[in-house]
Amino acid sequence: MLRNPDDALWYNSITPEQVRDGTIGGSALTRGDGCWVWDASGSRFLDARAALWNTTLGYSARSVVGAMTTQLRALPVGQVIRYRQPPAISLEYARRLVSALPGGLSHVRFGSTGSQMTTAAVLLSRFLRKVRRENDRTAVIGFRKSYHGTGGMASALSGERQLHALQSPLPPGVHHVPAWDLDALGAAVDGLGPDKVSAIILEPVLGTGVVPAPSGALARVRQLCDRHGIHLIADEVTTGFGRTGALSRMAWEGVEPDMLVLGKGITAGYVPLAALVTTDEVFDTALSRPDFAFPHGSTADAHPVAMAAGVAVLDVLADGTLFATVRERGSRLQDRLAELPVHDVRGVGLMIGVELRDDAGEPLSASAMARVHQECAAEGLLITSTDNTVVLMPPLVISERECDELVRRLGTAVRRARTPARV
Repeated sequence: MLRNPDDALWYNSITPEQVRDGTIGGSALTRGDGCWVWDASGSRFLDARAALWNTTLGYSARSVVGAMTTQLRALPVGQVIRYRQPPAISLEYARRLVSALPGGLSHVRFGSTGSQMTTAAVLLSRFLRKVRRENDRTAVIGFRKSYHGTGGMASALSGERQLHALQSPLPPGVHHVPAWDLDALGAAVDGLGPDKVSAIILEPVLGTGVVPAPSGALARVRQLCDRHGIHLIADEVTTGFGRTGALSRMAWEGVEPDMLVLGKGITAGYVPLAALVTTDEVFDTALSRPDFAFPHGSTADAHPVAMAAGVAVLDVLADGTLFATVRERGSRLQDRLAELPVHDVRGVGLMIGVELRDDAGEPLSASAMARVHQECAAEGLLITSTDNTVVLMPPLVISERECDELVRRLGTAVRRARTPARV
């Protein structure tokens, strides 16, 4: 028997306060249009977090909905795990996706979540070592403050101490160095032994706090990997598909990874999908021994409806117009945000971090950040945050007027949150 119908759904951010005061139902979202959503009480919000950074084309991308509907009527289900009969739409989308990416990335495996595919990338790296009889090469190195998903290996890969503390013990063999400290990265490779390191995994812009790679850093990591035969895994679940003003941030920087992980905006968030794209060398090595097959996959991989959504998204992005708009609009938005009472504004495209500090220059406390969230909600603005940084990732189709509205509402909320509460 249900104790309380509102807490039947145990979602990640549910709080004891919500359970006690019964506010879950009233805050539930009921519809969306463009960059706006409405809750059950009728309140309207400007969604500056694009659901969870994935609703890149907003809530009314009719071409994506139409493609999904057409596929549901034609072939609603399929699979790519066994029997050599993949859905035709899966073949079409795989060809379209690799054709849109840089030349060396030519083969793709599909999954449902970014966490699933960052895990797949590391497992594939280690599998390739077994194929080459390099069984001692198992270590993986990442950055602190990185985020590569949650659950099992994905949590181990993420450089977030809280995840490690709450979910330990996690899979072994993953090591972290300070974010973008390339001297520390090189020292870690030397300390572990280059012949023990299988892969380095990174996000070109760290999602936790929005910390872009310094100029030239990605190329230097690529050189380090080349020097020691280490696989470079680029996690572009967040940065890809236009979020940073390009289909791939790595490609924009002129750096090709051995494996590229994509997700979130890959279907504009309309249906779960993620991808692991590899080079010819990775693909050929994986298939080089008939007695070895990479054992990773699940029933819903390359689901036909997700494939149809992916094709529709590529159609929207094909001419590059939206990428250019994101770069221009993101630059202007950062300039406007810098005029607010904030410590720092940083980011790429429409992936922006706004760092908040108090009058003494100390990072805003957790309680103060909670008040920022409350004041934003009161202003009809939805945000995310990590530590003392407000993270803004609105739909890529946000208009200039909506950007101005975002700045106005955030500014009001920050000023109110920094004002001592009246007793």
